[in-house]
Amino acid sequence: MKTTRRHALLCASAALLLLASAPAQADTNIAGVTAAVNPDARSFDAGGKPKLISLGDPVIRNHRIETSGQGLVQILLADGTSFTVGPNSSVVIDSFVYDPEKNTASLAATMTKGALRFIGGKASKASGDVKIDTPIGTAGIRGAVVDINLNGQTPDGQPLPPHMTLVYGKEVQLTGNGAPQRLFKQGFSIVAGDGQPRIQRTPPQWVSGLQQFLAGRPGQSGGASNTPTDQTVASSAVSQTNSAQLPSENTIPVPQPRPIVTTPVEEVAGESQRDVGTRPEVPDDGGEPWDGSVGVVSEDEGYRELSGSFGQMTRQADGSWAGTHGEEQSFTLDGKSASSGLTSATVSGSSTLLGELEGKAYAGSGEFLAYLMRNDVNDAFIVVGGQTASMSSTFTGTKVLHYVVQPDPATGAVSIGAVNADLARALSGSGAVNSDLLVVAASGVNSSESAAVGKAIQASILINGTGTGQFSAINVTAGTFARLEQGGHGLAALSSGGYLTSPSGHVENTQSVVETVGGSESSDELFGKNGEYMVIVASGETYVPDPGEGEGTISYDVGANVLSRNNNLTQTNVSRSFANQTLTGFAAGAVKTWSGIDLDTGTVSLSFNGGTNSFTGAIDIDTADEREEIYLTSSNSETAYLNDRLIGAASDVDGSYLVSSDVVPAKIFADDTSSAICNSCSFMTWGWWGKAASGESSQSVHLGNWIIGKTPEVGRLPSSGSATYNGNAVGTVLNNGDQYIATGTMRSTMNFGTRTGDVEITDYDGRDFTSNVNFGSGAATFSGSGTTDGVSSSVTGAFASNGTDPVKGIMGNFSAEDGTWSSSGIFAGSR
Repeated sequence: MKTTRRHALLCASAALLLLASAPAQADTNIAGVTAAVNPDARSFDAGGKPKLISLGDPVIRNHRIETSGQGLVQILLADGTSFTVGPNSSVVIDSFVYDPEKNTASLAATMTKGALRFIGGKASKASGDVKIDTPIGTAGIRGAVVDINLNGQTPDGQPLPPHMTLVYGKEVQLTGNGAPQRLFKQGFSIVAGDGQPRIQRTPPQWVSGLQQFLAGRPGQSGGASNTPTDQTVASSAVSQTNSAQLPSENTIPVPQPRPIVTTPVEEVAGESQRDVGTRPEVPDDGGEPWDGSVGVVSEDEGYRELSGSFGQMTRQADGSWAGTHGEEQSFTLDGKSASSGLTSATVSGSSTLLGELEGKAYAGSGEFLAYLMRNDVNDAFIVVGGQTASMSSTFTGTKVLHYVVQPDPATGAVSIGAVNADLARALSGSGAVNSDLLVVAASGVNSSESAAVGKAIQASILINGTGTGQFSAINVTAGTFARLEQGGHGLAALSSGGYLTSPSGHVENTQSVVETVGGSESSDELFGKNGEYMVIVASGETYVPDPGEGEGTISYDVGANVLSRNNNLTQTNVSRSFANQTLTGFAAGAVKTWSGIDLDTGTVSLSFNGGTNSFTGAIDIDTADEREEIYLTSSNSETAYLNDRLIGAASDVDGSYLVSSDVVPAKIFADDTSSAICNSCSFMTWGWWGKAASGESSQSVHLGNWIIGKTPEVGRLPSSGSATYNGNAVGTVLNNGDQYIATGTMRSTMNFGTRTGDVEITDYDGRDFTSNVNFGSGAATFSGSGTTDGVSSSVTGAFASNGTDPVKGIMGNFSAEDGTWSSSGIFAGSR
């Protein structure tokens, strides 16, 4: 009852205040206090003697705390640290030292099983000296809230892999088993299973599963053998730290006047009892009707695409769904009910069209339901429906919305449009960087009748390994939320990408058409109470080159993903200084043909339209045989300009793609610890580009590079003095016929008096090389060449302005050669 719960909370607060009044010294064994308990929970001393834990018990160092399947313990330490220990768990506080005068603390604990939530106090905030030993490694925590779940389950009973999640705060690092893994962004988890630990975005069901695991059990009283009463609290020490304090020390809230109600009570009561809208008809069998759309795969000479129809399904007495669609086609599906947040479950079903079905069902607010199913020959069967939401109302302002991509149940892909299974698995594996679907309102929207309401980008990249052992893949999706022919708004996008399974092999490319799926005709294809969900389907092709000079093969497939919005990652205050301007810069890439590979450099030019949130442009590089170009125009591409840092494009003509590195911030610099090409370089934007061999062109480019910035007028360059620039370089290496990505450190010194300088690139695939440069006469540019230890190199670059300092940065491209080893790429640096 309420009184009991209030007493338990008061006791917990009193215990914390009493403990915090005196510092915990190194020579005491008392580390903390139990602030909340649900039996059965016990502590075991050094001799193994058990003791039932009650509310307010001291937590002794080196005493093991164990909980049963119903047990729950919250531990509070003097520095403000708290542990919430879940059922079937075992935790030991090995050491704890706290000096409030020096504001220092240290904590070491051991967890052998179960689940807990750690909320850092002084030990993690001031010094970051917190270590928790677990079977999956040692967690080092700094200023953070961290969940550790060693043997948990989802709310629907599915087992979870051992993992730790950064819920909030600075960082957590896992060491001891495999390579160290570090989290510094909330909403991500380190997953330990078979083999190397990996980092992935935390699925919503993992969070909800732990929340239920750590929730208190009803009908229990904090571990007390007798339920607390008013007299219990009155005779306890609570009053000494709460109600018995002087008013100056225990400020009583001042009641505020109630608002004056101007509406007559009769009218208020009348409104509350009035029916609004038409009540739905209840089927004769008492079932629950639900409208939605049904999509099935159709094939035409091997090409697979999703065709849709609208229908209705009804909840059966056993909780399952039965429905119809199309021309007298019927289906049944395992039951899945809507929920306040996104949940999922593995389900089965059957269809008169496709036979037995297996897959996943998703549910969310606003009666949102989505079934992503497949039969035994991998034909897709998708059911979507629920309360729709207005896209024009959801996508507003300049804020960037993040929609988290749930894995495709058929392939595990978290990359929209990566329909080929090999590419999909690659972009879901260890080391892959998968962005959310990033959405921004179309700036030109000024009425509900406007054609476009938003722009979107999603991309994934994987650069796994180094040198001749490297595997790389990329996929880029860009599109527009616009009015549909049948009414309502939906996403129409293009997706392009490619992967290189072996440095000596041929690039395999993918192209697909990406669309949202609506729940009913003429409605917006956005679901949930506030537009939290959408379902995206991609149908496309993968081109696999022939090892010889044949035409290769093309395979077709369909992929599907459910997306849910993460409001904690909404970006605001973003720069759109590129709007309505044309920016130029530098590009590089490896152009592959049947006869070989050419490495070269060139230029990039992008013109940004702030009214439509799009851009046009081209990348133009010289190859040994001809100029290789990709053009990004409104007629053959989908382009999206969300802000100066988030840029993406994909084409259905030649499979070309372009994406900025901030969309997929792969940590490839500084020994794989940083994704920034240089510090304080937000005024320059760089990224990746590529294309497929198609039509009359047999040439393809895989993971080329580009960089743009605002180049100052030559008259704004200083006439004296010098500057040193520090940054990085990234490019493609050809080594005895093998192709792979490499990075190195860039350092440059420029003398504005003599109009000369140098660009030095070191530790680049085991080589160092320097080019001496001269400034251009009519522009703020520079170029030059050099030979270092047998490596001949050349660079072309320009100065970049940050708006106040015209020579704040430099950017450019380079080429280098050393016998059968050669490379081309881009570089950037700031002073």
